[in-house]
Order: sequence, then C-alpha cells, then structure tokens
Amino acid sequence: MIDHFVIFSRTGAVLWSRTLCKLNNNLVDNLINRVLMEDRAGEKKFIDNAYAMQWVFENKLDLVFVVVYQKILQLLYIEELLEIVKKDFIVTFPQQIANKTPVTYEAKFTKILKATELTFTEKHARKGPRGYNASKKAKAKGVKSNTAGKTALSSRSTTTADSSDDGNDSAPSDGNDSAPSDGKDKNLVELEYETTLRSSKGRTMRSGARRKGKDKAAKESKNGGKQRTIWDDTKVSKKEAKALDRSKTITADEEEAQLREKREAYIGKLEASDSDESSVSDEESSASSGADSDSGWSFSKTRVGNFLSTMSGNKILERDDLEPVINPMHQMLISKNVASEVADELCESVITTMVGQRLESFSRISTVVRKALEAALLRILTPKKSTDVLREVLQAKAEGRAYSIVFVGVNGVGKSTSLSKVCYYLKSKGVNVMIAACDTFRSGAVEQLNQHAKVLDVELFQKGYAKDPASVAKEAIKYGADHGYDCVLIDTAGRMQNNEPLMRALTKLVSNNEPDLVLFVGEALVGNDGIDQLSMFDRALADYSDRREPHRIDGIVITKFDTIDDKVGAAVSMVYKTGQPIMFVGTGQKYTHLKKLNARTVLRHLLQ
Repeated sequence: MIDHFVIFSRTGAVLWSRTLCKLNNNLVDNLINRVLMEDRAGEKKFIDNAYAMQWVFENKLDLVFVVVYQKILQLLYIEELLEIVKKDFIVTFPQQIANKTPVTYEAKFTKILKATELTFTEKHARKGPRGYNASKKAKAKGVKSNTAGKTALSSRSTTTADSSDDGNDSAPSDGNDSAPSDGKDKNLVELEYETTLRSSKGRTMRSGARRKGKDKAAKESKNGGKQRTIWDDTKVSKKEAKALDRSKTITADEEEAQLREKREAYIGKLEASDSDESSVSDEESSASSGADSDSGWSFSKTRVGNFLSTMSGNKILERDDLEPVINPMHQMLISKNVASEVADELCESVITTMVGQRLESFSRISTVVRKALEAALLRILTPKKSTDVLREVLQAKAEGRAYSIVFVGVNGVGKSTSLSKVCYYLKSKGVNVMIAACDTFRSGAVEQLNQHAKVLDVELFQKGYAKDPASVAKEAIKYGADHGYDCVLIDTAGRMQNNEPLMRALTKLVSNNEPDLVLFVGEALVGNDGIDQLSMFDRALADYSDRREPHRIDGIVITKFDTIDDKVGAAVSMVYKTGQPIMFVGTGQKYTHLKKLNARTVLRHLLQ
C-alpha cells in the first residue's frame, strides 16, 4: 500500500530506492527542502498534496530512510516498517554504506514489507467484534486471558521479525539485527524513536500587576478622566457645537504648516543604520555562548564511566543523554515567547538529528546541544530568498511595469502604519510610490491613509467605502502603471483569520490582481495566536483560490518590535511555520522606525 521507498545519505547519494506506484512529482526533493533542511525532522510526517511521507534517521552513518504513501490511507505500520528496514539494511550492507555505493535490496525489502503488513493485519483482525458467547468466555477468563493474548501476540511478532531476516544470502549467519556478529560493528546503534512528541515539563507562571492597573484607573476617574456622553435632547452648548463643527476651512499656508509640523514630528532626521545598532561582534557572541554553555553541567551528575568515555571520544549520544540538557533550553525558548508547539518541534528535531552521533573528545553534552540549537535557529531565521524589496521594485521598473505590494493581517496590528513606513523607505530611495486605499470597510480607514499620504507627499488612490476591494485594487494598479508610478502599496481591511467570507474576499483581491508581493503584518507581542493567524491566512489564500498555483504569503512584517525587550520568539515562530522570511520589523512610531531583521541579534536574545 506504499508508493515509494528510498534510502539515501545526507551527502545526496541514493543507496537504494523502489517505486511501487508512479508519483506525480519529485516528493522526496520537497521533503528535503521544506523539512529536513528547515530543521523540522521532529515532525515525523510531512504532507505534500495527496501524499504523506515519513522518515527515520541513522545519524551515525548519515542515512535517511523515507517512505511515501497516499495521505488518505492510515498506515499504522509505517514506523515499524522503517525501523525493521533500517536495522536490516545497516547489518546487511556495512561496506556499501561506507563507500556510498548503490545496492540491490528488492527481494529482501519485499519480504519485509509483506511480513509487516501481515502482522499488522493479524493485529487488527484480533480486535474485531466478538459474539455474545465469546464475550462471556472472555469475561470468565479475566486478566489471565488478556495476559496470554499479549504473550501470544509478542511471540508472533518476534517470529515474524525473525522470519523476515531469513532467506538473504548476504545477511549474517545468526540473523540477529541487534547483535552484529562482526567485532568491527560493535558501535552500530539501534535507535528507537518515540511516536509522539514529549510533552514539555512544567509551565511558565503568569504574573501581572492587576492591582496596579485598578489603582491607575481609580486615579484617572478621581482626576476627572473621560467625560460621559450625553444622549438626550438637551441643548448643545456653544463649546460643544464648536467642537463638532467641521465646516471651517483652512488656508493653504495653514495646511502646509500643519504638514511641516507632522513631518518634523514623525520623520525628523535620518537615524543610524540598522547595522550599527543590531550587529553583534563575534567576540560578544562567543563570550556569551561560552558563559551560557557552562551552566547546567556538574561532574557529580555524571558517572565515572560516562566521564571517561566522554574524554576519550567514545561516547555515543542517546536520547537519555540529550533530554536533560534540551529541556531547560525548551523552557527558555517558551519564556522568550516562542510558541510552545514550535519549541516542541524544534527541540525534538535537534534530538532526532543528534541521537547516535559520537561526542568529540573533551566536549560537554550541554555545549554540543547548545551549538546544535543555535545552528538550527540560525538556519530558520536566515532567509532562503531575497528580502531586498528595493531591488525587486527597480527590476520591475526596468521592465516597464508598476510593482505592487499587498498588506494583510488581523485588526489592529498596524497594517496602515507599516505600509506608510515602507512607503517612506522606498520614497527615500528615489522610488515613485502610490498608495491604494482598499480598506473599504473600516470607518476612517481612507482618511487615515490620506493623512499619511499628505505627510509623505505621495498620491492616494481611493474610491471611498462600500466598494469591492478587488476592483479598487485592480483600478489602482492600472492607474499606477498608466501614470508612471514605480510601486503601488495596497492597504486591506483587517479581518479575523477564521472569518470565511472576509478571507474569501481577500483571496479574490490577491487572485484577481496577482500582486508581486503579499506581506503578512503581525505583532511581536503574540505567541501561539500569532502562528495561528499566519497559518490560517496562508492556508485561506490557498484553499479559497480558484487558481492551480495560488499566490500565498511571501513575507512577514513584525510590528511593535521595540516593546518586547528580549521576547523575540514570535519571529522564530512565524518563520518556522511558513518558511517565509521576515522582510521588515517596526521599532517605533516614526516613519524612520523600520529595520531589517538581524538573525544573529535575535539568536543572541533568545539564548542569553
């Protein structure tokens, strides 16, 4: 019932593969690019369109065993099949594995596959419904019958596994996978992986000064606070009428003075470059890494034999060695606002890739694990594609078309503000920018963008309210191209990720207009809810699109990054879940407060 099985090394050499059913595309390449190279090996299963893939590692020999099958099938024996094939393959072909040469394994694999499927069928056949008489007998036998049944089942499984090793001419004479007959194979480790992720130990305590908030509210009410609104038909005073009067017109000089004041307040002088503020010297990074790596290790916690093997370089890392070290790091990631789901998968991936590796001489397990976690986090945060928006805009300009960017996200995260910051950034680089007001739902959205457009001295394209946002965006892009604009920034209405009608409207806007870039705007303050928002937005753009290859989220803008101190985990969570890079981070209220993310700075805050 499986479609494909492949065994390859981490260097790219395929030792053996077998295709039972023709595949539509190269699924194994997708697994390597989107899972194994993205430090997501702890997920245990990867879904790609109509197919599901599961895998197992042999870290000592740098081997990967992958099986592909239809995702609609619930094949519960896949993990058992992978383990049996892995153990048999390692014992059968030690020389070929060392030389990375292809082997012939079809006959033995077919025998193992049939035996595993037969064992699985027998196990599930025993769990079928029983008749009335059989149930009475089962009750009469009680616990003894259950014990006997388990013993028989264990015996049958052992017999099946042993029989699967027979009939192979190149296998060792004793047919025992767990005990190699040759003395040089003593260091082969048989790995047993857990089928479910280990739940995190302990939970972070929430703390908050509720009393302080109440005292502040009481103080405000005592000093007057906000005046209540009067809803009856009493007479309006002259002061109130003057406050409501919007008919007064201002002169051009007065308007220019107001704009000049706003520009001085929100733009001001250009600040120092991002690299001056966010770069971290190698000495500082290595010093902090060395200081932290010493914590959590004590000679009294180790056995003498373990210590000697560590010093001599003969220590083979096992799960029991890694879990006590990775658990404090797991809790530290959660305390830095990394989503618990992401922290679980990331730590499990580190353990999975390290089990079976040999510890170097005079190395501490805590140091090795910390370096592996740092490398995994750095790979996650390092963009896999270009994040230079300016270069792409100039390239589109050379092609004679207007570059379009759509900003999406939930309510209140700062989409319009982020749009205006990107507008200022591009305008300061000499790009001719236009803003399109496609938030035709929220009251005051067009007026808000109009204020930004006036301060930034750019044109605003708007059609008012109660219009179809997709049509407004289409007209704006056409208008921008016809009037020589280099870039069109499209604002959209905020919406909750589980609101299907609004998500369909957003998908229509993206599908009909085919923008060059779709940016998701999210807050740095959120944890689990942030990845839920991002994942559901990305999934909605794919599910509700009528195109064969839907346009999904291309990048992320994180706002309020200046309010979180060292709680920078939201950046890791968002990038890990989508694989898309962080284009910009907002670090303040001014137009100049927009920066590029420095991966090493985030890494330093996460692990300090």
